[in-house]
Amino acid sequence: MRLITGKVLMDRHAPDNLRDDVVQAERDCVALIERWHGRGRSAYAVTPRFAATSSNGQLAMAGRLLAAHPGTYLQTHVAENRAEVAWIGALFPDARSYLDVYARHGLLNERAVLAHGIWLDDADRAVLHAAGAQIAFCPSSNLFLGSGLFDWSQAVAAGVPVSLASDVGGGTSLSMLRTMADGYKVQALGGHRLTAWALLHAATRGAAMALRLGDEIGTLAPGAMADLCLWDVAVGPVAQRRDALARELHERLFAWVTLGDERNLAEAWVGGVRRYVRA
Repeated sequence: MRLITGKVLMDRHAPDNLRDDVVQAERDCVALIERWHGRGRSAYAVTPRFAATSSNGQLAMAGRLLAAHPGTYLQTHVAENRAEVAWIGALFPDARSYLDVYARHGLLNERAVLAHGIWLDDADRAVLHAAGAQIAFCPSSNLFLGSGLFDWSQAVAAGVPVSLASDVGGGTSLSMLRTMADGYKVQALGGHRLTAWALLHAATRGAAMALRLGDEIGTLAPGAMADLCLWDVAVGPVAQRRDALARELHERLFAWVTLGDERNLAEAWVGGVRRYVRA
């Protein structure tokens, strides 16, 4: 499988048995990068849990790792809810914003993936655009925690790529199908009606491009890796009835997004090998 992953960094505001320290965390990360990054289909993501659980020293160390190991990713959370934003402001009083905490430590680049991004301002979005970083929109988490409504249109207008993510620690499903449906609901609450095309693109091709992996995954083009799922568009009497009423392809796809579930998955392929077949 194509995996981008890494050790979670936390040296404060976390349970004792989960905390590390700057020196040991750096040793751990370097060892994991040397073992896994660029081996087969694996890549390493430097992963501060979020700004509150890392000291300035640890965030600076994370920035050094990114600079020293080209091609590594950065994954963390930013500005999910107002209470969190206020806490970060108290912990980092010299930073202009929550996002600025990461920028000051050299953590924003074209391989940076930042979850949520609900409570960002225009200056933050300009910084993200300049860095080439992406926002991973996590609608089920945002709904479950009551964090707020991410404004997709503002991000797109600022030139910030938007991908879809589960954040299952706060969300309710790992399924991108369910995540797409929740994404539509969040945007509808904000007055924006996303097309099924936009949702599907953010979950597949758009996400791959934002990760700088557009030539490998997220596409059915010749030469790409065959990582794919084969879906039935409608399963069950309600979905089948709705599908029968569809007048064109987008209506069929939209009904699949809103009514589909794991029953719709017929096959899953990883690296050109079929790994799942529905009974």
